[in-house]
Amino acid sequence: MTEKISTDILVVGAGPAGSTAAEYAALHGADVLLIERKKEIGIPFACGEFLPSIEEVKKIFPEAPDIGTLFDFPKELVSLETHKLRIYSPKLRVYEFEFDGFTTYRDRFDRYLASKAAKAGAKVLTGCAFISIDRNKVMTNQCEIEAKLVIGADGPRSRVAASLGLPRNKELYPAMTAQAIGDFEPVVEMYFGNIAPGGYAWILPKRGGANIGVGISPKFARKTVGKYFEDFVKWKQLNAGRPTGKYVPMGGPLHPNYNDKGFIVGDAAGHVMAVNGGGIPIALICGRIAGKVAASCVRSGESMARYGEACRKQVEKPLRTALRTKTLADFCWGSQRRLELAMRILGKRRMANIIRCKRLFP
Repeated sequence: MTEKISTDILVVGAGPAGSTAAEYAALHGADVLLIERKKEIGIPFACGEFLPSIEEVKKIFPEAPDIGTLFDFPKELVSLETHKLRIYSPKLRVYEFEFDGFTTYRDRFDRYLASKAAKAGAKVLTGCAFISIDRNKVMTNQCEIEAKLVIGADGPRSRVAASLGLPRNKELYPAMTAQAIGDFEPVVEMYFGNIAPGGYAWILPKRGGANIGVGISPKFARKTVGKYFEDFVKWKQLNAGRPTGKYVPMGGPLHPNYNDKGFIVGDAAGHVMAVNGGGIPIALICGRIAGKVAASCVRSGESMARYGEACRKQVEKPLRTALRTKTLADFCWGSQRRLELAMRILGKRRMANIIRCKRLFP
């Protein structure tokens, strides 16, 4: 007989967006169940593991309040602090500028966020895969869950979004990442050109090694992402471990991101910076919004439209700016020469603005 569980809010996916949503919903008085299809949260992971500093996040998302509290992480989650970002053109011309951040251990990072949700009062169930929604009943591989509201934080190919009748990501870029052993300069490196058509390759230094990877656009690629990754590893002569892959939503934030049954957040909602593929900062910001609004909805009947409104206010402008920049950049990817010229015209100051989701020209 299928076990039946009842809860105010069901959160699907225990990544940064889901765990943060569960934490804040529980902190605001809701009964919360957080489910994760993986047996162990954070394993395996496929992520660059880089986060901007608190000050950088404030620069990128100036409308998001109380960033300091949201991004206050224990020191043991910091692998290596970095203060510079180095961009390489197709001809390996270097553009270097100040950019503060740190690499983390994504498995530990995700478990930490899930533990915060549990400490706030959310119940956490692992090895529990979402299947479908029928009105207020959710079927999983373990149980049937009756929920007043569902938050889908289940990644770029969100089943929750499909079940809720919400939009799904259409522009997905394949990416592959691995851990490399060795000594690396404490500088974030990004490589553009044919090494990663329509995207970039990266080296993100960590203690004792680096997170390395490649992300590409299917529109411009002529090989699989795995082959581009192999070529990058060989070219840089890296001692890389076994890679893992994922898809990164690069089409901008989805609208609507809610209806009368629930919300979508994080990768499921296209909450990614289209100029660099970064999603953790937006996942935390919008996860907090989702949790707070969801609790108010189930406890006092507040309008679910507040979720969409708050997301637009706090993250929409930078994400839309990044998407416009990416759209312009797409005109250059067909030619190494055009890309090289465009990067020379932009220079390091404008490229620094691009990385921070600022406008190309004032």
